Amino acid sequence: MSIAVIDCLAHGSRGRRLSTLDVIGVGPRLIAGILECLGIKYDYFVGSDVFREPEVLKDFNILLVSGMSTDLTSMIRLIRLWGRDGVAIAGGPACVEYEKLLKSGYDVVVWGEAEDKVSQVVKEVLTYGKLVSDLPGVFRVEDGKVFGELPRKYLSPELLWRYTPSVKVVRRYRGWWAARVYVEVVRGCSNFYRPTIKLVSGVVCSGCSSCRSGDLELRINCPLGIPPGCGYCSVPYLYGPSRSKPVDLVLNEVRELVKLGVSRVVLSAPDFLDYGRDWLVTPKPLTDPREPKPNLVAIEELLSKLFEISEIAGGEVYVSIENIKPNLVDRDVAELLSKYLKGTSVGIGLETGDNRLHKALGRPSTVGEVVKAVELLHDYGVKPHIYLIHGLPSEDDLAIRNTVKIVKKLSKFNIEKFTLYRFTPIKYTAFEGFSKPKPAVKSRTTKKLYEVVKELNIKLKEGLIGNVVKAVVVGRRGHNLITYPLPHGPVTYVRSSTVSVGSIVLVRIIKVLNDREVLGEVVSVVREGRYRLSP
Repeated sequence: MSIAVIDCLAHGSRGRRLSTLDVIGVGPRLIAGILECLGIKYDYFVGSDVFREPEVLKDFNILLVSGMSTDLTSMIRLIRLWGRDGVAIAGGPACVEYEKLLKSGYDVVVWGEAEDKVSQVVKEVLTYGKLVSDLPGVFRVEDGKVFGELPRKYLSPELLWRYTPSVKVVRRYRGWWAARVYVEVVRGCSNFYRPTIKLVSGVVCSGCSSCRSGDLELRINCPLGIPPGCGYCSVPYLYGPSRSKPVDLVLNEVRELVKLGVSRVVLSAPDFLDYGRDWLVTPKPLTDPREPKPNLVAIEELLSKLFEISEIAGGEVYVSIENIKPNLVDRDVAELLSKYLKGTSVGIGLETGDNRLHKALGRPSTVGEVVKAVELLHDYGVKPHIYLIHGLPSEDDLAIRNTVKIVKKLSKFNIEKFTLYRFTPIKYTAFEGFSKPKPAVKSRTTKKLYEVVKELNIKLKEGLIGNVVKAVVVGRRGHNLITYPLPHGPVTYVRSSTVSVGSIVLVRIIKVLNDREVLGEVVSVVREGRYRLSP
């Protein structure tokens, strides 16, 4: 039987990525790495390539498809395009929709962490042509009925880091040499606070504080059954408390990626500042998002060893981090990040600038702590990328006005950009069942916020005009080259007919095209292209 691993992450309902085009995630690479470790042959596809050419799947009997809950439509469409009498296995954050997936053509859905499940599932399917065992955290359909149960516990670090994500499959992504390749350094999240907003079920936090103080292990379960973490996020429930990947394993993966030829590596974590904090409380789980303080010794060890890799030290390969909790940022943290990551971007969740709502969401920070973190990072040359969510439960006109006020205040600092998301209710989160709001542009309440964010993003890009940036050429659109600034920045179009794809160029920014894209001109070619456009 032949196996295909398919990455449907961020494909939404249209079967292709509309944003984060330059991101190569961890999950599908991990599945491929598990198969490689087991000596099982497979092929690897990006979902958008399959939708363009569905016949590439005609010879495969087993599909392993990764996606998020927002990718459900694409995942279901893919299985219908396949249309074979084989075994289709789904995983990734979309697992929370296991009933829909199973009723739409998938045979098996793997819940949450895959390391202890995928090997057994694949071995049974290869041997018997189907799943024959009842495994915790694995759901299957038989005679139209869904069988399975949630896992009883989260994985130990020893089992969690047993497998290494595949490196070779990176080449299957278009423009892989210029992509931001995510390397997981922390699994799970330390925020086991609960939101205080009245839930759709009618449950309201009793204020017992069992998730905010006391024994770290007891914080995992709420007496009222409220899922942990920010009410809109499934990470703590699906993937558990923060567990840090050993330094040597991170180094080995990054070295192999550098050897392959990638330009950008992102150290992936729901909160990079959780790295090594779990080691300070072991054997207890890290379920406190505020204490202990960041493990600066562990963070420095990781970053310093990464910067001993010659290509990183020499500026040929760029390293950045994904996200940090603002409440963990102090001057020592900002100084350490600046030592290795000055000039790079890091994600910070504001979500709302309304203090009352901010706390009610279950967030571990205050609005004031977000502002302080941004100011400190600004002072030390690290560029915050601010995330916002509109249409949240309990959001009102006052919350929007307060958010607009804070966003304008933050724009005075050295911000990379603001990203405004629409709230999406996700199963197995505290906010499951709430209504999905209108798009911001169609909402009387949030249209003002949308317009302010768009205007500020344009102003931030206007500040780039005249700057010369290093960029990598990833393709063409009409008469223009498409380039990605290094280590990050807005998509930059360049008028040129002579520079080849894969080249590293110096580009002068000359015009803002919109709130996401700019126009530039080639100043010089640093290195001629050495890659083809197609994978």
